[in-house]
Amino acid sequence: MSDLYVTGTSMPDVQSAIEAKLQADPSIDAVVTLGAPYADTAVKAREGAGSKAEIDTFDLNAKVAAGLADDSLGFAVDQQPYLQGYQAVDLLWLYKYNGDVLGGGKPVLTGPQIITEDQADELAEYTERGTR
Repeated sequence: MSDLYVTGTSMPDVQSAIEAKLQADPSIDAVVTLGAPYADTAVKAREGAGSKAEIDTFDLNAKVAAGLADDSLGFAVDQQPYLQGYQAVDLLWLYKYNGDVLGGGKPVLTGPQIITEDQADELAEYTERGTR
């Protein structure tokens, strides 16, 4: 396993760096990006390098859902940031206002969810409108 840190302000530079790494080390079998916009760039880099590495990512957007559906991406971690932020504040308010404790005092899970080709189609509508 090796880490590759890129400056995410220039997608051509990101693509070039990933492509060079894949060309230099053909044993790389997976690339995990830490953001949906980088997944599409990593797919292009894989194609440019002639690599068969699986591309996976954190976060979800319409391009990621399409990439999952067409099998150019392996999986995505949908962190569901809206739920992580909104639900926590809402639960605090409910506790303060009414003494409500959702989940019986146990953790209330808001994600993340691993998304694969199987779920891509059902999430496409939500990613197109920008709510997932």
